[in-house]
Amino acid sequence: MSETSARALHEALATELRAAQGASRLSVRTWAERSSITHDMLYRILNGKRPVTVVELVMLCRTVGDDPLDLVSRAARRAGITTGDDVHEVVRADRARLALEAAGLWTDPEAAYTKARAALASTGHILSLREWRAFVDGSGSHSLVDALSEFLEVPTDYLLGVSPDDDAKRMDSQLQLAASMRAIGVTKIAARSLDELEPEEMAAVDSAIRHLIAKEEPSDTD
Repeated sequence: MSETSARALHEALATELRAAQGASRLSVRTWAERSSITHDMLYRILNGKRPVTVVELVMLCRTVGDDPLDLVSRAARRAGITTGDDVHEVVRADRARLALEAAGLWTDPEAAYTKARAALASTGHILSLREWRAFVDGSGSHSLVDALSEFLEVPTDYLLGVSPDDDAKRMDSQLQLAASMRAIGVTKIAARSLDELEPEEMAAVDSAIRHLIAKEEPSDTD
């Protein structure tokens, strides 16, 4: 999926989420609380200032009784793109972003590419900017994703969107927790510690961390 198509889909997702909010008659704050998402984060998602992740989309849809796959399909039609491979690429792009956020590389694309290129060069793979953008967009080749999975310390199958649902759910939780911990200055988490936690436990810890961070963030709106 091209960068333009991905942007159009994320904007359409924001529109569909606003429609779902209107139908549910929930305030942004109430919807955020029931979905374990900070108010400011949901506000940015609904206004197209931040793309919604797959995990967040599922949580938001569950709260209002909507089917996330149906919502994605509606958004795809609104954006004028076909479902199927495009939606699969959105899943892959979302997982690439989660992995980069967990590694502290998402907010600085140039630094992320430089580090990835250096890491892959040591294995004999010369990473081009086009290949890097394809990975971020969710359309990178299997061999490219395999190489980058080692750099990001994330399973290849997860990044390719083909891992079992239970494994994907656990990895989603691990990456979100790692990103939240990084936000408060913790950059190293023992992998064994994460393996001992259930996804629900990690989600609870992640929610608590996000709540603490939210207290320090200025509100965009009430």
